[in-house]
Amino acid sequence: MVEMHEMVPGKRFDRYHELGQHAFGEKLGLWIVVPQQLIVEVGVDIVYMVTGGKSLKKFHDLVRPDGKKIKLTYFIMIFSSVHFVLSHLPNFNSISGVSLAAAVMSLR
Repeated sequence: MVEMHEMVPGKRFDRYHELGQHAFGEKLGLWIVVPQQLIVEVGVDIVYMVTGGKSLKKFHDLVRPDGKKIKLTYFIMIFSSVHFVLSHLPNFNSISGVSLAAAVMSLR
């Protein structure tokens, strides 16, 4: 991809679909590249949510070993809900409050 980034003088391929359109044509390039990108994105999102939910569950089990057992599904839903809220912030400066809260919680 690095070598193909600027293989055509005056044209930069910053996105995979642009490279696909150059390689396979204007319409066919999109039909080849976009479904593959979508499959990879959905797969990564699923793994991300499950891993985050498992981490929350592990933290809960460590903090409250005798507490009520909660299903992994609920932790995945909690993680995805927090992720959904944070993803709608306009930029990283908006999460400075989250960073401050994390810094305060890390003090012991």
